[in-house]
Amino acid sequence: MRLTTGLRLKPVLAALCPLLFAVATPVSAEWFADLYGGVAYTPPSDVTLVVRPPGMEADHTFHDLKWDPSGVLGARAGYWFDALPWYGIGLDAFGFNANLPTQIVDTTISGVTEPATLQKIDFAIAAIAFDVVRLRYPFLASPEYPNGRLQPYVTAGPALFKVRVTNKGNPELTNRSATDSSMGYKAGGGLSWQLTRDTAIFGEYRYTHFHAEPVLEGAITGLRVPMQFDLNTHHLITGVSFRF
Repeated sequence: MRLTTGLRLKPVLAALCPLLFAVATPVSAEWFADLYGGVAYTPPSDVTLVVRPPGMEADHTFHDLKWDPSGVLGARAGYWFDALPWYGIGLDAFGFNANLPTQIVDTTISGVTEPATLQKIDFAIAAIAFDVVRLRYPFLASPEYPNGRLQPYVTAGPALFKVRVTNKGNPELTNRSATDSSMGYKAGGGLSWQLTRDTAIFGEYRYTHFHAEPVLEGAITGLRVPMQFDLNTHHLITGVSFRF
């Protein structure tokens, strides 16, 4: 379960840097920066290839396709407000894969459903999520840890996803990659444990959703072949948090 070398995280990770300097107001805050990794799992779902040569409509809908699990890597930065220590905001950049292995599934073409083979197709996803809501609760608060040494938290907000799709084995399609960008959302919750006043470890579950329509290309016809799908993914991550 490794991320492919084709996944480009540098642009989204670079987007975290301006956040650290974006608030030039006298409002005090507890800043944080997180690094994390984990696993991502996408349950079976449908994928449609929009095949429409002139005068025809022969869309291919593949039902209940299985997606390979993947690693996930990311970084997050933000702050908790001193005036409202239970509320914060953040910017989160992460990447994962959701590849389709070769499989035989029920496929609907022109209203007729029969088993068919879909060859391997790779999906690489990079995302930037805006945590407009971050809520925490201070368990085990003390003078040394006024915001609690144990902090359960929840987070939610919109996210921008960029997906790159590469056909690996279907002869009807070229191997040229197709990309699409789409707005979706991310929501999750976790537990953070302060090792020291400046360092914490955390574990988190998150759920992401987006719809995309990258456009592939027919190998023989050269026609545009949009691929339509919803990607609903479960993530389990763990990492280290720095507070300052």
